[in-house]
Amino acid sequence: MEGQMREGWYNHPNLGLIKILKKTGSWYYQCYNKKGTKSLSKERPLDQWTWALSEERD
Repeated sequence: MEGQMREGWYNHPNLGLIKILKKTGSWYYQCYNKKGTKSLSKERPLDQWTWALSEERD
């Protein structure tokens, strides 16, 4: 993914569906099931590689 980070739903090749969000000036991601209805992980700091491999969900 190129450009600036922005909140939303993304597909990641290894993590599956992730939600990217910004809290208190820092970026985080959280893994979800395919439908986006159930969280599968805790919020984790977003790094450049996770962002770079993510594709915006349609």
